[in-house]
Amino acid sequence: VSVKDICKDGGIFKKILAEGEKWEHPKDLDEVLVKYEARLEDGTIVAKSVEVEFTVQEGHFCPALAKAVKTMKKGEKVLLTVKPQYGFGEKGKPVSGDQGAVPPNATLNINLELVSWKTVSNVTDDKKVIKKILKEGEGYEKPNEGAVVKLKLVGKLQDSTVFVKKGYGDDEDDLLEFKTDEEQVIEGLDKAVMAMKKGEVALLTIAPEYAFGSTESQQELAVVPPNSTV
Repeated sequence: VSVKDICKDGGIFKKILAEGEKWEHPKDLDEVLVKYEARLEDGTIVAKSVEVEFTVQEGHFCPALAKAVKTMKKGEKVLLTVKPQYGFGEKGKPVSGDQGAVPPNATLNINLELVSWKTVSNVTDDKKVIKKILKEGEGYEKPNEGAVVKLKLVGKLQDSTVFVKKGYGDDEDDLLEFKTDEEQVIEGLDKAVMAMKKGEVALLTIAPEYAFGSTESQQELAVVPPNSTV
């Protein structure tokens, strides 16, 4: 069984209990779903979670979890030995809710499973169009410029008001069809679609600059106010 020194400073040792699948690892922006159980060296359980979701760069529980998931594959199960600098340091942690206290300078043993994750990426360099994959597409081809695409689409304001809906409901044929790179739809949608695969389902968060800008826009089902992120 290989034991890896994840941070190269002896702070987190990772022992793989069950190999994961494929070869990809989650990145900073991704949303991971994990199960974990953290114990003190004497075996006392201080935290345990059946399934919790968090963004890698925001982290969860203690710094070691985020560091570790970035080295893990889908379905991988590991045992982490975590020194205080990646746990709760010299202060430790008081009891909170159903989580036990961690004494000062405590080493933790954490069983961690990476159940799955949703890939989140910046479609534009300025981070104003963000795409979160809810369901992976097939193959590897993506539409190029000038391709005709068909999509199912729900557009919502941040308060969940739906302003456009296509391809859902009774009339499955009511898909949104457009040609990419021809300014037929808002720029954020145009750019994002060219980064998608067939069958992929994604949640796009589009800033006003790539959506309807600073003017009010009357859409099919509602008015989009000025400067709306959609």
